[in-house]
Amino acid sequence: MQNSQRFILAIVLSLAILIGWNILFPIKNQPTNNSNANANANANTGQAATSTPTPAPQATASPGQPAPTVPAAPDNTPQRTVNIKTPLYDVKLDSLGAKVTSWIIKKNKDPQTDEPARDIFSAGIDQNKQHLPLELISQEGLKQNQAPLLLITGDQNLDAALANKNYKINGVASEGADVNINLNPGQTQSLEFVMRDEATGLDVSKTISFNADRYTSEVKVNLKHNAQPVPQAKLLIGPSIGDQGITHFTFYSVAPEGIAAVGEEVPRGYAQTINDRTENPGKEVVGGQIDWAGVGDTYFAMVVVPPKKMEGLEYRTAKYEQPIANSPNKEARYLISALVPVPTDGASVILYTGAKDHYLLTSTSQEISGIVNRQVDLEGLIDYGFLGSISRPLAIPILWSIKHLRDLTGSYGIAIILFTIFIYSLFFPLKWRSSKAMKKAQKLAPRMKEIQEKIKSLQGKNAKGNEAQLKELQLEQLRLMKEGNPLGGCLPLLIQMPFLFALYRAITISLDFRQASFLWLPDLSAGDPYHIMEIAMAGSMMVLQLITPAPSADPLQRKMMAVGMPLLMLYMLWGAPSGLLVYWLVGNLVGFGQQFVINRLTKSSDDPEPPSEKKVETHPTKKLRPARVS
Repeated sequence: MQNSQRFILAIVLSLAILIGWNILFPIKNQPTNNSNANANANANTGQAATSTPTPAPQATASPGQPAPTVPAAPDNTPQRTVNIKTPLYDVKLDSLGAKVTSWIIKKNKDPQTDEPARDIFSAGIDQNKQHLPLELISQEGLKQNQAPLLLITGDQNLDAALANKNYKINGVASEGADVNINLNPGQTQSLEFVMRDEATGLDVSKTISFNADRYTSEVKVNLKHNAQPVPQAKLLIGPSIGDQGITHFTFYSVAPEGIAAVGEEVPRGYAQTINDRTENPGKEVVGGQIDWAGVGDTYFAMVVVPPKKMEGLEYRTAKYEQPIANSPNKEARYLISALVPVPTDGASVILYTGAKDHYLLTSTSQEISGIVNRQVDLEGLIDYGFLGSISRPLAIPILWSIKHLRDLTGSYGIAIILFTIFIYSLFFPLKWRSSKAMKKAQKLAPRMKEIQEKIKSLQGKNAKGNEAQLKELQLEQLRLMKEGNPLGGCLPLLIQMPFLFALYRAITISLDFRQASFLWLPDLSAGDPYHIMEIAMAGSMMVLQLITPAPSADPLQRKMMAVGMPLLMLYMLWGAPSGLLVYWLVGNLVGFGQQFVINRLTKSSDDPEPPSEKKVETHPTKKLRPARVS
């Protein structure tokens, strides 16, 4: 299950407990409603069906597999390394296979401002507790002879030559030595990797162009076999592009996954799911014409945009074991690569390698759309979750607001606090209405329980003369339910939930929150290393629950709700992004102040004290008023 689905499930489950408890215990519905409640609960827990992948075409060779026996040909071309250094990123290319062996993102450039690009680092740290460089290329993948920009044709002999032969490098001065190229702002550099293999009849040219000011590169492939053009090849992207410094994937840290735009959909390929399937394990063919495709993790991705929509996208996976620090055990992990179809006639293919940031992706999409002459929307790289239609329209303005508040205050933590105060002030009238509805339901709760006991007693007698009295009691019950409906207090609060979902998405999609510190929190996009925020959030939630009116007058039920729900949320949000916990904690504190004011202003002389269990059981029966039937 995706992290966004699990987070939303936590919120929905908490609301279900809150609303369900108030309905089922203070106001017991007739037995006929139980089946409907169960049916609704079952419907809410249903999972979306996964479409069966289309049958795989002819098996293709995968880098890392043993190369088949081919006529040996001497490789007289020396192996060389080219290092490209720009202000935004560093790239290392290997002439063996004309592949990328390192891609380090150094700075995040905000296209909305003229401010200097911000330094960014890996989430991992070294022995001196210093941040590591943000490397996107999997070292495990390199061990298995898998690396970005390898060419795949589907013919094992050809693919072995394409991956294991050295290419000549045109566009650099020195011969037979490693090359270092420094690009200053405004500069570009093109490198042509050329290889001709007499044994297989391959003639290939791969040109890669870099721009010092952009995260996009240009790739051109010319491929012939026995002097005949090869109509199409596949460019390997991956495996497992993402922050390689992450040592352990958690509840809120997404492992690298395949991502593609196919028609109007953006299907995602999950490595473990593909690798562990019973039919054709380790491989998935994605049907339909792709607009773009690649691999990425929570914040970063590498994506290919072909000059025209093409068919034949594949995902390949491989399982390996990752040693765990200070432990003899190993963690099972999965590599995932995307084999993206590209033309082989020299047409320009755009390669984007960078952050999955809303503003950067919007700017890059406009740039690429002008090159390929069609509308490209790379924002599909961002996973807004299965409620994306709700959270995406809210997440973007929320992100805009917090960014501008940060410009005023100089701190994203303070910006989140100010934003929280504004949101809770905006919804104060709803909280007022909710409290009044809850207090009304609380006053009517003893009377409702009394009627329920009488109805139960009459139903047990099975006497024909009780129909009229039973009907009168049921009408009275319906009147009280309508007058003191606890949902009248809960439903207005549900309007606030989309803002919570959207803020969660804003924190997890924006690179601005990543490694933004606040107080003792080193990273607002990561969990509190000391878990102080989680405990403070749960504690403040308990206090807020105790002072908030509830429809039930039963003190035991109130205490269970005041303790049970915060403990549930503590479990669900343990390790959640600390920026989200700041929002929740401040919201609880603001809510406490608002509830204190509401309780003072709405207090009346007829507010009853919460009765004990004994008093409720011995409460004298009142004479029923005749029910008014309209």
